[in-house]
Amino acid sequence: MKGDTTQVEVSLPAVEAADLAVQAAREGVSAPDLLGYHVLRSAYGSLHPLVHEFESRPKLGRAGQITDDKE
Repeated sequence: MKGDTTQVEVSLPAVEAADLAVQAAREGVSAPDLLGYHVLRSAYGSLHPLVHEFESRPKLGRAGQITDDKE
């Protein structure tokens, strides 16, 4: 979610702010990008172009071992 942007300051409870920072790190994005995604999705829905771009980005894989069920 880069490009022509404006920063807006928000106030969040400390626990929720920390949780969102952890969630952003798990998803491999910055906390401001994750918050921007949530704001745009909440205000404009899933059809907003930047929401679609964020949801279509390559995502981190699942941690763990690959198992072959055929064995």
